[in-house]
Amino acid sequence: MAEDEGERTEEATQTRRDEFRKRGQVAYSKELASALFLIVASMGVFVLAKYFFKELYEVFQFSFGPDMVVSIRSGDIFTAMRFAGEKLLLLISPVMGVAVIIGVGAQVIQTGFLQVEDAFALKLEKLDPMQGLARMFSLKNVIEAVKSLLKLVLIFSIVALVVKSEMVKVPYILQYSVEQMFTYMGTVTVKLLGSIGAAMAVLSAADYFFQRWDTEKKMMMTKQEVKEENKSREGDPMIKARIRRVQREMANRRMMQKVPTADVIITNPTHIAIALKYGANLPAPQVIAKGADLIAEKIKEIARQHNIPVVENKPLARTIFKTIKIGQVIPRELFVAVAEVLSYVYKLRRKAKR
Repeated sequence: MAEDEGERTEEATQTRRDEFRKRGQVAYSKELASALFLIVASMGVFVLAKYFFKELYEVFQFSFGPDMVVSIRSGDIFTAMRFAGEKLLLLISPVMGVAVIIGVGAQVIQTGFLQVEDAFALKLEKLDPMQGLARMFSLKNVIEAVKSLLKLVLIFSIVALVVKSEMVKVPYILQYSVEQMFTYMGTVTVKLLGSIGAAMAVLSAADYFFQRWDTEKKMMMTKQEVKEENKSREGDPMIKARIRRVQREMANRRMMQKVPTADVIITNPTHIAIALKYGANLPAPQVIAKGADLIAEKIKEIARQHNIPVVENKPLARTIFKTIKIGQVIPRELFVAVAEVLSYVYKLRRKAKR
């Protein structure tokens, strides 16, 4: 039995999932951002080919044209550097902007808006060299190494295949104009980025599902852990029982304080006691106290102390005790029976005054 409780066989509760999330332990594939970036970059090159060609052509013209010669001879090298820097910025800015958006988007898609509480906390155990070696040769790091190797093999294979398919065009490239050369380079770039991106997307999908399976496995709980969590969430049964007992005692005390204002006490006669009150501001007689056994005896004792009539009516006492809560008024179907009791009480009061 102890072995069963020690095995992680139970699904993770929401509380445990939240704890893992707070520590940043969620299913996440680093390759997804790279795959999305490559795919979007290939699409960007395809769509913005004219823009990139224009900027690159201007850099090419400046670098190999008379403007560069004039700048170097006049010693105004800063003009050439500024021109190259501006063009480089115009070329890199869209790429960097897309990279940032894709990096954040890939994170949000996989994990949502994740806030790690102890991200900046100092963990001394990470400085332990023995634990560092253990982490270095852990299964997770071995898998990461295999993944990186597979990624490299995949990229080199795709590059080799694309280059091989383009080898037949090499003899004709020398005859291309500058514009044709840039167009050709753009086409090859799109093909390379798109192919690598698609392959990386497949790899990242497989990696994400593996990470999710691994995280779910780590989050699994033993039966004892589930019991302890339920106990901590719902509270100690002994404390809850004590709170309920105190609440009952307080409710009974408040109820007993209302008994002296009753007009009549209807009894079973030994097991049940019902305290009724009727006034001009009430639509019908109201149950202000009721109880059985010891509480019934206490109600009758208070009634005797305050000279409140006690009337025996077994059927009426049982019906009121079972169907009407404290604070409710008598329903229409019991009006006649209660009216007879109150009429009897009022007659007793009139006789007592004489």
